[in-house]
Amino acid sequence: MSKEQVRPVRLHVAMEEKNPLRRAIERVFGVIGDEKSHCFVQKISEADLVVFSEMQAIEAGFSTSRTYAFIGGMTDKKPNLPSNVTTLPVLSLVADLAKLISEVSLKLEPLVEEKVPTQEKIGLRPDALRVLVIDDTAEHLASAKSGLAGYCLTTTDGYETAMDILGNEKFDVVLTDLHLPMSSKTLGSQAFKLGELVPYGILLMVEAARRGAKFVAVVTDLNHHADPFSAAFDHFSHFSVKIENAKVLMMHAPMKGSAKDWASALDQLLKE
Repeated sequence: MSKEQVRPVRLHVAMEEKNPLRRAIERVFGVIGDEKSHCFVQKISEADLVVFSEMQAIEAGFSTSRTYAFIGGMTDKKPNLPSNVTTLPVLSLVADLAKLISEVSLKLEPLVEEKVPTQEKIGLRPDALRVLVIDDTAEHLASAKSGLAGYCLTTTDGYETAMDILGNEKFDVVLTDLHLPMSSKTLGSQAFKLGELVPYGILLMVEAARRGAKFVAVVTDLNHHADPFSAAFDHFSHFSVKIENAKVLMMHAPMKGSAKDWASALDQLLKE
């Protein structure tokens, strides 16, 4: 594969715009290389490689499929870092970041022009329910947006954002994943583990019912042969329970390929 066939590494610097280190990185790497080696993007969700100096800057939407570069030596605190995070010392930042960009480039798929099929806009159903879907996997959220297109749909990918939404908006239905990434909001830096999954879905299930949702489901795609919590979850998937005035169901997700079939999950929840 020739170099010209590989798309540039999409680089995002997750720091405040006024941060002098961010300005230095953008200035230096705006000169080093060319548009074929790397380019800057505004959103973490668009990036192949994310540079950061504070854990909170990348907590929302953290993905194990993306490469991260933590600039070490900025503070005395040493955070717990997952395997897809590389620590770059400040003193050799330019050389080490340039090397990391090259390594990430080798892993990229070639740039292929995708043909996007024309889709007709789907209007809301006459009886459209207000639905909140909470899941940290992009593929599952995309499936929710297509499968539940006829409903008044809101989606989010984290525990803290879900709690904020539930505190400010009313929903008829709340569908949540079981495991969501750990939140750093009330944790010290040594206790927080970026990307580690926590069964927040059980807490969100209770909060959704408490906030007035009429139908609530925890929808997990975990393999019950590989995960102890999912194995224990089996017992509770055979019946619904009442919390406040809500019908609550814990279920193993119906699937369409590798994505959750949220429409089928909702149908199952709404059944008498």
